[in-house]
Amino acid sequence: MLSTSCRRGASRATMVARLFHTLPAEGRISMEVYTRELARALAMGSDEWVVEHAEPASGIREALRASGPIGRLAGWADRYASYQWSVRGQEADVFHIVDHGYGHLAFSLDPGRTVVTFHDAMLLKMEARELPTHTLPRVTILGHKLSLRAIARVYRVIAVSESSRSDFLRFTDYPPERVRVVPNGVSEQFRPPTEPRAECRPEQVLILHVGHCGPYKNIESILRTLPLISQALGTPVVFQKIGGAFTESQRMLINRLGIAAQVRHLGVVPLADLPRLYAEADVLLLPSLYEGFGLTALEAMACGTPVVGSDAGALPETVGDAGLLVAPTDIEAITDAVVQVVTDARLRSTLSHRGIERARGFSWERTAHETLAVYREIYEENN
Repeated sequence: MLSTSCRRGASRATMVARLFHTLPAEGRISMEVYTRELARALAMGSDEWVVEHAEPASGIREALRASGPIGRLAGWADRYASYQWSVRGQEADVFHIVDHGYGHLAFSLDPGRTVVTFHDAMLLKMEARELPTHTLPRVTILGHKLSLRAIARVYRVIAVSESSRSDFLRFTDYPPERVRVVPNGVSEQFRPPTEPRAECRPEQVLILHVGHCGPYKNIESILRTLPLISQALGTPVVFQKIGGAFTESQRMLINRLGIAAQVRHLGVVPLADLPRLYAEADVLLLPSLYEGFGLTALEAMACGTPVVGSDAGALPETVGDAGLLVAPTDIEAITDAVVQVVTDARLRSTLSHRGIERARGFSWERTAHETLAVYREIYEENN
């Protein structure tokens, strides 16, 4: 277990908050962003608190260097045995488990000093058949339920949106008065380009999606709209995908629709390249069936890129009137929304300016300020 701390005016600091990271081998990029940005803002936001980090190692998985079932088993051993054991006996004024999927760690911590961030109810919705899934990840859901049992013991829960709070309370018996909504922020590196885009009709329309290709991301709806958008615009349309690889069924759909030449998969790109890629896109298309917050929409908005998203989950909270929101499975509505953004210069400019302005309200400094308020509640009520 590697422990580091971030201090500002450390000689005056009297209280310690310890953040528990996710396993590095799991590649949970959104959780890494959340933890890194929150820790940075926390360290700058108060002279009273020291931020320490519990950063686990994927030791068993790395030792076996295995993939497939053995690799997954090793990963489970790292998460639910090795990591669990290593947190026993740790001391801090507040323990912050930054990912509810690691809520089981609360079994080894003082529950009266522990807070867990709840990001989304994706697995719970999958089990309840509220979201599609080709194969129900039963072992993963069992682990998730174990984490929820541990979370039931902790003193506070932070939900990243009202939507996530509502979902958490619907699926658990946790006391509502102990849940605090603290929205995510957006890094200052996401900003409009210094050179404004030309308002003339583009020779090629670039549609962007950032994220993985799991069932609730609804990549299939994006793929099905591409031929329709091309036909409506009479202009070449390119779908640029950043993040996880397409599934086998999605690759088959691409071939069946004959759109392989229109699809670019960039994979995982360096964080420093993301602002440019957002800014180059004509529209971020995010027709998710569910989002606990929708950080990629916020990043796009901060860069001045119009968003066409779904009206599901937390996206209406995050996007507000700064984007066009439609039913995620309504292919015609998605197509019409994208065509509107591309062809209507006034609408595009309005959405761009609204997005930039709305994104300013979602700073990591605000997130840290409201998180520190939760830390103080825990400290004052338990000392």
